[in-house]
Amino acid sequence: MNHLPKDQLEAVIRKFGVNEGPLNKAAKHHLYRSGKRTRANLTFAAARHFESVGPLIHISAAVELLHEASVVHDDIQDRTNNRRGQATVWRKFGSNTALLLGDHLIAAAFSCLGGSGCSAKALPGLVQAMAEAISFAASGQLQQLGLKTEKRELRDQYTTLARRKTGALVALPLQFAAVLAAGDRRVTNYARQSGEQLGLAYQILNDLQPFRSPAMLANHEDMVDRIVTAPVVAVAENNQAQDAFSQLLDNAEVRQHAIRRCEVWVRQAVASARSHAAYTPAPIANVVEQFIAQHLTDPSVVALPTKAASLAQLTPMLAEA
Repeated sequence: MNHLPKDQLEAVIRKFGVNEGPLNKAAKHHLYRSGKRTRANLTFAAARHFESVGPLIHISAAVELLHEASVVHDDIQDRTNNRRGQATVWRKFGSNTALLLGDHLIAAAFSCLGGSGCSAKALPGLVQAMAEAISFAASGQLQQLGLKTEKRELRDQYTTLARRKTGALVALPLQFAAVLAAGDRRVTNYARQSGEQLGLAYQILNDLQPFRSPAMLANHEDMVDRIVTAPVVAVAENNQAQDAFSQLLDNAEVRQHAIRRCEVWVRQAVASARSHAAYTPAPIANVVEQFIAQHLTDPSVVALPTKAASLAQLTPMLAEA
């Protein structure tokens, strides 16, 4: 079976995600409309050679439950009113309920993983990887909330937070696959580092989306709330004496320079993701390439050649089945 059975996935997500207590209504509301299930599909594709379908559906659902928790919590902090065509949990039920629902969904992810029926040998590694991903994602979110343009080494700080905030939950499916493949700690770390770089590239491209419509840029929430995104970093690192947000809004040449710089950073992140993936089993490395093709498809980014850096005294595993 090559494709994740969506109906079975959704059934497992709701089985563990819907709380029959006071959080019942909020959980049903949030899970009523599913997202793209990108992370579940990534998990299934990367690990289907290493685990049977039943347990793997649960493992994929655990990743999605964790993602749903992050969505609920992010919506509180970002004051997002609508998601997937309906009111967000905090808007409909209040911030306290949303906060507690996010906590419940994290617990549900671990419960789903524990009930997956996967091999006893792999389970501790899966639990450890998921716990680390939660910690990384939380620290990345906090870093973004405190990031200011006048910070020193701004690009390094942005890169770190993006790798953690976005990259942690992109990397987790690859880590799960590496654990299920009985890879040692080094292989699992390469899988994580590859996924973090994919997440970094994904975040930069997401940051660039508002700049595709300059007429709407001034009203975009990132600009209104003065969120330090990749284009802001590109401007600030070049000229900290002036306000980066004003420059992006008022100067078309500055905007184009920022976009070009960001596209370079995406190419670098993609190259790094490929380099790290070369030291993982072939199914994982292949999924990395598929992710690049499906989600990092800006022609100006992926069409240019990239040069893989030497990572360690290891033999690449791309030739292995």
